Amino acid sequence: MVNHSMVLGHRGFSANYPENTRLAFRKALELGIDGLEFDVQLTADEVPIIMHDPAVDRTTDGRGLVSLMDYGQIRQLNAAKCRPEMGFQSVPTLQDVLNDAYEVCPKGFYNIEIKVYDENWKTLIDRVVSVANQHPLRKQILFSSFHHRCLEYLKDHYPSFEVGLLFDQEIADPWYIAKQLKAYSVNLDYRLTSDELISACHAEQLRVAVWTVDDPEQIQRFIHRNTDIVISNVPDMVKRIKDDFAD
Repeated sequence: MVNHSMVLGHRGFSANYPENTRLAFRKALELGIDGLEFDVQLTADEVPIIMHDPAVDRTTDGRGLVSLMDYGQIRQLNAAKCRPEMGFQSVPTLQDVLNDAYEVCPKGFYNIEIKVYDENWKTLIDRVVSVANQHPLRKQILFSSFHHRCLEYLKDHYPSFEVGLLFDQEIADPWYIAKQLKAYSVNLDYRLTSDELISACHAEQLRVAVWTVDDPEQIQRFIHRNTDIVISNVPDMVKRIKDDFAD
């Protein structure tokens, strides 16, 4: 039986490798999955880098807000703070990750979450899209965000790019806002995503992405339900369950 769910590694293969590093991304893609989900924000000198938190403290051996640090400072930090046995892993730029992805998985699908932590989000969008727009993967990118105004700005100014609206709380009709923005998908917390909600979104011709699904029973449920995108820290498990379902 054919299953159309796409499997994306959440911040790469982050169950086994330091999140949002080139190592984690490469190891995820080497599994043969469909693509990646990762986070982007700007440094003080407006370089789009891959990091989830507003500060470098949790994932690196440094301290401070990303928005107050130049990339020259950030690139000296070790992003493998929690996995010292893996040596030095630098914080990658968006350009780094897209280049690596194109080399390993040129037909992949790449969900880039735009992290908005201040009022500088228009510049963030402009800088990120500038990098993406010049890359061979540009037609295989989905921009997502909890900050729906930034997605509205993105669609207004760069309509050729697809967007996915992130929701982290229960909402009765997520497709309503998504259709207004001509969105590609609604990206939902799996704990708040029922079979009925998936069916309702599909009835409105909207794709559904669920995050971040690591429990085997839940993975199986979403795969069997043909959920469009399954984002997981354990993409190896999701791929295995999907492959078993196909058999």
